[in-house]
Amino acid sequence: MKILTKLINKIKSLDFLFLTFSTVACSAMSFVFNVYTKRIVPEEPMGISSLSLMIVAYLNYAQLGVLNAYNRDYPQALGRKDYADAQKQRNIAITFMLMMYTLIFVVFEAWVFLKFNGKFGSDQMTTYRAYGYALCPIMIFLKSFDDMANNTVRMKGFYNKSAIIGFLRTVLAFAIGFVCVNRFGYYGLYAMTIASALFGILFFYKDAYKGAKLDFDFKYMKMMVVGGIPLLINSLIWTMVQNVDKHVIITFFKNLPKTTDAYLGIYTVANMGFSTMVLIPMTIGQVFYIKIGRMYGAGATKEELLKKSSLFTSLTAAISGAACIMVLYILPIFVQIVMPKYTAGTTAAQILIVGVAIYSTTIIFGQIFSVLKLNKSLIANSVALCIFNVIFSLALVLFVGRSLNMVALGTGISYALYSLLLMVKLSMKFKYSFLKLITASWLPLLAIVIPGIVFYLVCDSIYVAAGLALFTAVVVCGIITRLYFRVRG
Repeated sequence: MKILTKLINKIKSLDFLFLTFSTVACSAMSFVFNVYTKRIVPEEPMGISSLSLMIVAYLNYAQLGVLNAYNRDYPQALGRKDYADAQKQRNIAITFMLMMYTLIFVVFEAWVFLKFNGKFGSDQMTTYRAYGYALCPIMIFLKSFDDMANNTVRMKGFYNKSAIIGFLRTVLAFAIGFVCVNRFGYYGLYAMTIASALFGILFFYKDAYKGAKLDFDFKYMKMMVVGGIPLLINSLIWTMVQNVDKHVIITFFKNLPKTTDAYLGIYTVANMGFSTMVLIPMTIGQVFYIKIGRMYGAGATKEELLKKSSLFTSLTAAISGAACIMVLYILPIFVQIVMPKYTAGTTAAQILIVGVAIYSTTIIFGQIFSVLKLNKSLIANSVALCIFNVIFSLALVLFVGRSLNMVALGTGISYALYSLLLMVKLSMKFKYSFLKLITASWLPLLAIVIPGIVFYLVCDSIYVAAGLALFTAVVVCGIITRLYFRVRG
C-alpha cells in the first residue's frame, strides 16, 4: 500500500506532465481532423473557414479584459485563501461575459443578415462566407465559457481532472466533427469546435460553474475591466501578431494565379505547423502561470519565481526541440501522401516551425511579466513583436517575392527576435544573468534543432537523417529531464 500511495503522490506531483500528454493527445486528434478536412474540402472554402476563425479570435476581446483579470487574480485569491473574493470574481466574470456576448450575438447576426440578404444561395462561395460568419458569434460565446471553465478547474488545482475531461471531450467532438465533415463537407468544418466547447462546458460545470450566481455589481465589473484591460491589450496585440501573415496574404496576394481565399487555405498548412509547435510550451506555460500566481500570492520572491521558471523552461525547451524536428521531418511526407492539394504550403510550414520553436522556449519567461502585473513591459514586449512581424513579413513579400514562404520566413524571424528581446529585458529588469536565461531556453532547443536540420539537409536518406535526429533529441531530452528532477528533488 505504501508503494501504491507513493506512486499516486508521484503522479500527482507530475500534474503538468500528465496535462501536457493529455493535451498532446487532444492536439493529435485535432491535427488528424484538420488533415482529414483537407482531403474533403478544397483550398478556397478552407481559406474562408480560416478567415471566419480569425474573426472569432478578434471577437474574443468583447469581454473587455474581465476574463484576463479573472485568470490572473483568481489563483492569487486562492493562494491568499480569500475564497469570498474568488467567488465574487467568478460571478462577476460570468455575468459580464453573458451580457457582452449576448450583445455581440445580436449585433453580429444582424450585420450578417443585412450583408448577405438576398445573396445567400446565389453563389457557392458567398453562401460559404455567410454560413461561416453567422457561426462566429456562436463559436466565441461557447469557446469563451469553455475556456473559463477549463481554466477555473486548473486554477483550483485539478490538473489531472482537466486532462482526463479534456481528452474525453476531444474524442467525442472528434467523432462528431468527422461525421459532419464526411457528410456535409465545408458545412461540417466547424462541428468539432462547437461540439468540443459544448462538451467542455457540460463536463466542467460542476467544478467551474455550480453555485455561481449572476452579480450585477457594476463597480466591481469596472474594477475588473480596468485591471484586465492591459492584459487584454497585450493579448489583442498577440492576436494581431498571429494574424499578420494572414493580413499580408489578404492585402498583397491579389491579382495572382489563385484567389486570396485559396492562398489562405494553402497557408493553413503553416498554421497547423504553428499550432503543433506551440502546443506543448503553451500547455506547460498555462500550468506554470497558475502555479507561479499562487506562489506569488503566497509571498514568493521574484528570485524564487525566476528560478522556478528556469526549471520549467529547460524542460519545455528540450521537448519543443524534439517536437520541432519530428514535425520538420514528418510534415512534407505526410502532406504529400495525405493532402496533396496543399503541398504548396509545406515549405512555408517548415520555415515557420523552426522560428516559432525558438520563440516557444521563452513563453514561460513571458508569464512573469503578467504575474507581477508589469503591464507596461508586457504591452511593450507584444508591440515589439507586432512591429517585428509587420516589418519582416512586408519587407520580404514586397522586396523578395510574393510567396507564402516569404510570409512564413518573416513571421519566423520576428518570433525569434522577440524571444531574444524578452530575455534581454528580463535580465535587465531583475538583474538576473542573461547567460542563465539563454542557457535554460535556447541552448537545449538548439542542441536538438541544429543537428536535426543539418542531418535533414545533408543526408541522402531521410530515414538515416531522421534516425540521427531522433537519437540526438532523445539524448538531449534525457539529460534535461534528469537535471530537472535532480534540481526539483
